[in-house]
Amino acid sequence: MEENIRFYNFSRTTNEQLILNIIENHGEYVLHATEAVLARHFMDWDGVCYLADILTIFRKNNRDFLIGIEIKDWKHTVHPKLCWRYLKTYRKSCEYFYLAARKFSQVAPEIKEIGLINLNTMKIIKRAEYLFPTKEFRAGVVRGLKRCTSYKRDIIEDPYQMSLDMYL
Repeated sequence: MEENIRFYNFSRTTNEQLILNIIENHGEYVLHATEAVLARHFMDWDGVCYLADILTIFRKNNRDFLIGIEIKDWKHTVHPKLCWRYLKTYRKSCEYFYLAARKFSQVAPEIKEIGLINLNTMKIIKRAEYLFPTKEFRAGVVRGLKRCTSYKRDIIEDPYQMSLDMYL
């Protein structure tokens, strides 16, 4: 993959489909929104912004999984302190969290739950682990995500609820 593919254009996330294609191991793609679209729906959450550069929902085994992806499209090395900061925030609302960057420190892959995506090779270098989100935070993010998109299917807000599609 060429290093000249950029994921930002005037502070807006671009080429997000390339990243979404990489995480297809999480099931069937349902929907996504980028930070620019999400920002107006989440800025009033007591000063805490629960959004990532990409928030997406994938469906697997009759469950909807909320995945947050933060993109650091720069030449600098991403260090564990930054990884921990993002993980601390997104573990409250997302079931999985990925940090995508061009270069990670050698210690970053040792952080247990975080997933890492190399933007130069466009490959997962470490899979994300399940984060056990807070039911209320996740439900709030999913409601905001549904307001931002024109997707019509019902998306499960409770992280531990399954769909009954298998019985239809």
